[in-house]
Amino acid sequence: MQKYVGIDIGGSFIKFGLVDADGNILEQESMPTKREDPEGLLAKLTAIIAGYQRKGIDKVAISLPGVISQDGTMITAGAIPGFKSRNIQAELTKMTGASVQVINDANAAALSEKWLGHGKNIKNYFCLTLGTGVGGAVVLNDQLLTGRTGAAGEVGISLLGRGNTRPVGYESVSFFAGAVAGLCRIYNFKKGVFNLADWQTDIPTILKEAKSGGGIAQESFNEFYQNVAVTILNITVMYDPERILIGGGVSANEEIMANVKQAVNDLFTRYTDVSAVGAPEILPCKFRNSAGILGAVYHYIQENKEEWKWVN
Repeated sequence: MQKYVGIDIGGSFIKFGLVDADGNILEQESMPTKREDPEGLLAKLTAIIAGYQRKGIDKVAISLPGVISQDGTMITAGAIPGFKSRNIQAELTKMTGASVQVINDANAAALSEKWLGHGKNIKNYFCLTLGTGVGGAVVLNDQLLTGRTGAAGEVGISLLGRGNTRPVGYESVSFFAGAVAGLCRIYNFKKGVFNLADWQTDIPTILKEAKSGGGIAQESFNEFYQNVAVTILNITVMYDPERILIGGGVSANEEIMANVKQAVNDLFTRYTDVSAVGAPEILPCKFRNSAGILGAVYHYIQENKEEWKWVN
């Protein structure tokens, strides 16, 4: 059976492994990125790829943050700013001689769910990741929607405010509904803590405080739930998905997920213009740590089939 190298590049770690054509992860490792310069990161990637090439495997699928054009150019680069405006796909192909294809990390998460998760056999769904910020990817009519530049579904950089702040990003969805930029920011600001280095960012600790009667913690969660609900309502109106799959660390907490669903139901009930449409089914993503690896490999496989298309 054909085997593929799957690599998931984040701001803190590179995860990589060997995946077969059925989606079985045969081996998986990780190493820190240490926010190194882009050339140092490329050197690590070429070393990883070379290790698998020595085993006769040269089909390489990579997931990484940022808006990525169809030819592999990094229009933005998220947590890896040194990759911005570079065609990492072409560079790695030239450096290693391997067959390399790259994909945005949120799109990879959505495709991992389509392949083997909660998006399987679902034609219309949205993958919403609530991490440091907010990421998103949309599958419509059984096709990954990428748009003109590859930015389709990037709901985190859309605005919940009117855009009057400086910088404008302070009114973005990520700044309201992200687990850190949203929930933790709201909590720390309410506590009068404005220096990022001093923030409390351990969400279980904030949740424990809320459950023990901590007013500020509970207020912060309520505001966060409302922000996520508004985001989900806007996604529903724009894309009309059957399901919204929520990823990120908070999706593993059943209490938080239950409260998100309740906030969504309450908002849809109160907003009569959309109440007739009804809220989509909301589920946690099946895959977390392996989502980028699996989704990147699935993307590689499908990109090499004639019937798979990007929807522009």
